[in-house]
Amino acid sequence: MYSDQIRNLYRTNLNLGVEDRLLVFTDDEKDYLEELLGDFLKVGREFTQEVRSFLYGATKTHGAEPPEGLWRQTFGDEAVDELKDRGLLEKVLHKENYPEGEVLGVLKEKARDVPSVVVAFPYYSTTHTFYRKVLTEHFGVRYASMPLFDPTMFLTSMNVDWHYVAKLSTDIAEMLSEAEWAHVKSEYGTDIEFSIKDRKGIPDTGLFHNPGEFGNLPAGEAFTAPVETEAYGRLVILYAPDRELERPITMKFIDGGVESIEGFEDYRYFIEDVFKKMPEARFIAEFGVGTNPKASRPDNLLEAEKILGTVHIAIGDNHTFGGLNKVGFHTDYVVFKPTVLIGGKGWEKKLLLRGELQKI
Repeated sequence: MYSDQIRNLYRTNLNLGVEDRLLVFTDDEKDYLEELLGDFLKVGREFTQEVRSFLYGATKTHGAEPPEGLWRQTFGDEAVDELKDRGLLEKVLHKENYPEGEVLGVLKEKARDVPSVVVAFPYYSTTHTFYRKVLTEHFGVRYASMPLFDPTMFLTSMNVDWHYVAKLSTDIAEMLSEAEWAHVKSEYGTDIEFSIKDRKGIPDTGLFHNPGEFGNLPAGEAFTAPVETEAYGRLVILYAPDRELERPITMKFIDGGVESIEGFEDYRYFIEDVFKKMPEARFIAEFGVGTNPKASRPDNLLEAEKILGTVHIAIGDNHTFGGLNKVGFHTDYVVFKPTVLIGGKGWEKKLLLRGELQKI
């Protein structure tokens, strides 16, 4: 049904060619994902004959490492067996402390036929995983991450001028790199300040043509990893990743972490349970600015965080894009119609005023 749109994704966003080795994978969280996997494979074979796929049981958490079977499909049995023999694979999969250098050494020595392009659209995100980090940073893989993807996005937020999105995202990312702090407010109660000193701004352009480039599709944001111990204030949340909350909840941040949650909503109890299981999940992880003018859905996080005129703040894992926190959880929360100030020594700039992007 969406063959033309998938074809355009391969051509425009990934520059897929006959020399590429393509891996497409998803999970079984939603019925339509397996059918979409078949469509991606069928169209992919128009571009290259080296196409492989994988379908796995949903991890149920954004930011969790994908299962062993996908590692085998990606790196080969010899590499994965060596990691298992050394007792490293289980530690990686559970985001326990492990020697990254040793893991990388095994993969670089033993891995065979690693894909050059990955299209990842499991319902639960693999963006903030060691799996993705290894592929992009050390094997030069072009990686499109599409968690929560709904095929109707092909007609909306994927149908955009990607060169405009890329330029705006890059310009704002450069500003985030220069800034030392940010202050986000909304008319419905969000009021939070945090440090982004010495943290690099990263553009999510939607154009992954060069080795190691990665991001979401639909794309359209500039983001950075705030300093994990320096966030103070209130974040009022209106939407969970895939639904509007029946009642808003408020996270109160002190010293970078969520100290308490206010509001009676089932999602609050889910988050509190996450914190009990993974205490490090409570720390601020990401600050991003939406840059996609065709994005509009507030009830789907993949698209909501790309809406031009919004920002989003995440908690949990950020070690894969410049932060220090390693934990099996990462979730973003969108702030709508925000007023945003950023600044450094001797300067400050109003980036957004009630959801309107200011001159940059």
